[in-house]
Amino acid sequence: MKRTPRAAGFSRIELLAVLLIVAVLAAIALPAIGKARQSSGVEQSLANLVTLSVAHVMYAADWNGRQVTWAVDDLGFYNSVQNYCDAHGGYPPLLAGWGCNTDGNCLLYAYRPCVGGGHNWAVHPIGFPGMQQAVPGFGNFRIPNSKAFHDYVNGRFYDPTFYAPNDTVPYDLALPLFGDPNEFNTEGNPPIWVSYVLSPAAMYDPDVMRSNAAGGWQNPWDLDYGFQSPGLFQAQYPDLKTQMIEHNWVQGPPADCNPNWEGYGFFDGCEPYYFNHGIDSTPVTLFYDGHVRLLPNTEVFAADQQILKQTGGVDGLWHRGTPFGEDGYYISYGYDGVPLSHHILTTDGILGRDTLGGMPPIALSPSTFQFRRPPQRPPDISPVAQSNSFDFTLTTSDGDQP
Repeated sequence: MKRTPRAAGFSRIELLAVLLIVAVLAAIALPAIGKARQSSGVEQSLANLVTLSVAHVMYAADWNGRQVTWAVDDLGFYNSVQNYCDAHGGYPPLLAGWGCNTDGNCLLYAYRPCVGGGHNWAVHPIGFPGMQQAVPGFGNFRIPNSKAFHDYVNGRFYDPTFYAPNDTVPYDLALPLFGDPNEFNTEGNPPIWVSYVLSPAAMYDPDVMRSNAAGGWQNPWDLDYGFQSPGLFQAQYPDLKTQMIEHNWVQGPPADCNPNWEGYGFFDGCEPYYFNHGIDSTPVTLFYDGHVRLLPNTEVFAADQQILKQTGGVDGLWHRGTPFGEDGYYISYGYDGVPLSHHILTTDGILGRDTLGGMPPIALSPSTFQFRRPPQRPPDISPVAQSNSFDFTLTTSDGDQP
């Protein structure tokens, strides 16, 4: 009797063996793919900051050496934004850009500090606790993509250059707007904050952030020139002073959303950990001399410890004497409680340093710092709660530039 040949195909055992091999290979490959994507995202972020560095130089060339700032130089002389508005009949608006709605009507979207009252976050580089009409920890240092600067990039508020691919929370929200032909898109109103932020300490006159050895922090409203932004080339240590940095913890954060914010704020209720919220954070950084690199928090911490030792604890790389206190820039909402407020609160502002360069990292045991729960809920600066402050739809009726 002739044997009937078996139909072509896999037996169950062979199929299971193949599936097992595929699963093993996938388990081996996926981490490598993840690392490759992460590495690619870092390279793109470095490239973004190189482009932004060129834009900063172009801006300075056109504006007599100035660096980007949104505050008028003599604001401190008037003691309040309202006094300035009363004296001049208004305040220069912070422009987001032109946008056309569905009926073809094109308007210039802007925030006008003299309209509607509320917190003048668009005026202050950063709000210090207790400062008049300011939101603590928030300010225009987070909006470098406004029109005055994005005209030197690609002419758009939501340009990919302002977003790091690995900064997934804001990047994914802004992604649908990247291809929009408008300079500003109302679907991003309230704004989707960008990945990179300016150094607010460097945007004030250096006397605001003066070292404790020289007398300590001064309220910019107490100085006629406090809001006068230094020139781009005034950095005393341009290779050690950060100019822009990834604001969120981008490279390997503990989680996409910081649970300590408990659904607060922007990004659809997901507020990421910030770049200074953990010793393991390594943000991509632009320095005032134009070079870009990863700046490990371990390096910064080691440099700060050295400066504290040299000054007998009087001064560190960042200021402990501002109204933020020893805690600094929202450290109590961080991951491990390690005190890091470089870039934001740099001692001596643009004349100071945010690293010493080439510092060996410090190994910290988990017990070195204890995680601290927030003492209270952060200030409510959501666009919904304070629409007057965040309304980017206040425009001239005819769409003309104010």
